[in-house]
Amino acid sequence: MSALALAPAERLRLLRALGVQPLLLRRGTRTAPQQMQQTAAVLPAPPAGVATPADKPALIVLLPAGAAADARQQALLCAALLCLPAALQRAPCVEFGTLAGALPAASAYLVLGSEARAALGRLLPLDAQASALIEHADAPADMLAQPARKRALWRALKALRGRHARSA
Repeated sequence: MSALALAPAERLRLLRALGVQPLLLRRGTRTAPQQMQQTAAVLPAPPAGVATPADKPALIVLLPAGAAADARQQALLCAALLCLPAALQRAPCVEFGTLAGALPAASAYLVLGSEARAALGRLLPLDAQASALIEHADAPADMLAQPARKRALWRALKALRGRHARSA
C-alpha cells in the first residue's frame, strides 16, 4: 500500500496508531500592504470609560507615513512581527498620518520612526502612556538604508516578547 494512495485523514490516523506525531508546517500570517493601509479604519475608537485589559489590544504598531505603501518596508515589518508570539503577530499596524482622533489604548506600542514617536506623544493620553510599554525603533526606510539600525528593532521586539510572556 502506497502512502500516496491514502487519503490525508487516513494517513494521519495510521501515523498516530504507529505512535508517530505528524508535524505540520505553520505558516506565518503576513499582512499585505493594502491590508495595512486599511487597518486605521478598522481600529476601534477608544472606549468612553476606562478600558479594561480585555478591551485593549495587546500591541499596536505605529508606522511613519508611507511605510505601508513600500513593499520592502512591508516585508521587513512582516518578518519582524513573525518573531513575536502569535497573539502579537496580528497587531494592527497604523500610519500616524491616517489617524483622525486619539489612538486607542493598548498594552504595548511599537513605534517606528521619530515622526511616529512625536505623533504618539500627541495622540495618546498621559495615563495610557504611563501604563503601556512603549518601544521605539528607527523607521523601516532607515533600517533598509543602514542595516545596523535593525539592532534597535530586535531589542524592542525582545522587550515586547518578554512583557507578553510575563503577562501571560
